[in-house]
Amino acid sequence: MSAAEQEHTTMDRAPGQGTVPELPEPLPLRKRQQLRTRQDLVRATIDIIDAAGAKTATIDRITVRAGTSRATLYAHFPGGRTDLMSEAYRTIGQDLIDAAERDAAGQDDWIEKLCAYPRAMLDLAARRELSLFYNVSGPQHFGIGRRRGSASKHTLDTFVRELRNEQDKGGLRAELDIEAIAGLLIGAIREAGIDASRDPGTAPRNLSAFRQLLEALAGR
Repeated sequence: MSAAEQEHTTMDRAPGQGTVPELPEPLPLRKRQQLRTRQDLVRATIDIIDAAGAKTATIDRITVRAGTSRATLYAHFPGGRTDLMSEAYRTIGQDLIDAAERDAAGQDDWIEKLCAYPRAMLDLAARRELSLFYNVSGPQHFGIGRRRGSASKHTLDTFVRELRNEQDKGGLRAELDIEAIAGLLIGAIREAGIDASRDPGTAPRNLSAFRQLLEALAGR
């Protein structure tokens, strides 16, 4: 390599780093448009459910809301309304995780970090129709209860990590079965979400009880 080439390579590197990795190729415009259309259809479905319930999320209403056609909808979701409702369900679950993680990132205490997850679930109860769809009618009537698995697995992994970290620091007793406890806490969040979907007034009490469970684990 010539001196000029070496100098050019060095200038392309960030200070203190080796070779700068190549950036991924940007998606073609057509692909970006397809992804945007798919997202618009999913968000339109969620908006309609939020406003008036899952039963009102018909193909015609979704396409009008998204500003597209039935043919376009079926091109993206060959299974029609069932596929679209399933994707809406998954997206709501991801939105909940994102909200919880933003909240947790601003907390210093491990108990408050974990309380961010039921707080996000219970905040959803304020949007009653959307909460009923996610916690009750979606799993029962649309055959998409299995979708809960990915969101719950992500949250479970987070709980196990936080609890083990606290255990390693001596804040939790060494004999505690962290994985089993984390699983029970995730179940408690799910049940609190179902309760709040049916009666939003239960949300503050359930959140307080969840915090008390964590405080009891810590011996506070």
